[in-house]
Amino acid sequence: MPTEKETERQDTARKSARGQRKSLRGQIVSERKRRVRITLIMFAIVLTIIGLNLIFDEAGFIKYVNLKKEEKLHEQSIAKIEKEIAALKEEIVEIKTDPFQIEKQAREGLGLAKPDEYVFMYAK
Repeated sequence: MPTEKETERQDTARKSARGQRKSLRGQIVSERKRRVRITLIMFAIVLTIIGLNLIFDEAGFIKYVNLKKEEKLHEQSIAKIEKEIAALKEEIVEIKTDPFQIEKQAREGLGLAKPDEYVFMYAK
């Protein structure tokens, strides 16, 4: 039969083995938590960098917004010029076909007059 001291040694050996197992589990759990934290931090850093590039890069969102504004201004300018072109085309057709307009252009632009008229030209 084992003596009391031997029984105590066995009990302490069992307890220390259990304690070591518990401490190993604790280490494993804490190591896993640490790895998860590190992974999440790295993921957050990468997402932040990507987000900043999407916003502030040469082809980022701010540049996109500015280009859209510029495009709108150009479209308005184009529409204005197209209206001017349409008005000028109408004027050209009118000048070519309307005898009154032909006479008006000849009198004002070229300083011509009918045979019995006098043209007064003033210095500008």
